[in-house]
Amino acid sequence: PSTPLTLALEEKITVNMNREGAVEACEVKGIMNLTANTDDGAAAIITVNKAQLPPSFNFATHPKVDKKGYEQQGVLSLKGGKGFPVGRGVGILRWSYNNEDAAPISINCWPEDEGSGRILVSIEMELSRKDLVLQDVNILLPLGTADPPSIESIDGVYKHDPAAGMMCWHFDVVSSDTNSSASLEFSVSGSNPEAFFPIQVGFRSETLLCPIAINGVTNSSSGSPIPNQMTKSFIPESYQVS
Repeated sequence: PSTPLTLALEEKITVNMNREGAVEACEVKGIMNLTANTDDGAAAIITVNKAQLPPSFNFATHPKVDKKGYEQQGVLSLKGGKGFPVGRGVGILRWSYNNEDAAPISINCWPEDEGSGRILVSIEMELSRKDLVLQDVNILLPLGTADPPSIESIDGVYKHDPAAGMMCWHFDVVSSDTNSSASLEFSVSGSNPEAFFPIQVGFRSETLLCPIAINGVTNSSSGSPIPNQMTKSFIPESYQVS
């Protein structure tokens, strides 16, 4: 590592959605991990924007973190003036959020039996969180057959996996600037409209749902700033439409 300290802010979301696009269950879990790479990094005190954090998020400090310092000033440091371990990542703050408005993508899927041994599937994808930029968006559809789908119209690209009987609808980026909504229509051999569920959604983002910000990383004894490297990631733990 090129800096005395590495900070990783990670969020994972679990979503269950029905096929009309309504969210039935949604939970976000986040954690701030700190890794001290040098003795200077081990003496770090992290200050966050606690006063600006919304009450709809639940926060908990690690038991070894000075809870009073966090509650009163948004300061994250170990109890008793101890330093962080060098070379080993530790979680210092966790948060959670339970509300359907956290789900960034809605899927609306309509399979219709055409009666001729084929099913016509119309599916829409919409970015419901316009504040997020999602990368590597993959929508995985079971087809109930190894036969390839016949594409009528598509935004984005697709890949067919005959061995798994699956189709992947893919976007490099989904954002309010690029393609906040998209549709796909295809037909495939079959007679069971239930075969196309559950649909699974995958993506990654460098934008967090929690508006947490790090206001300062300083040395506990000298008060001088400590150079640090910070990463943010937001991914689904499980995201399905059934």
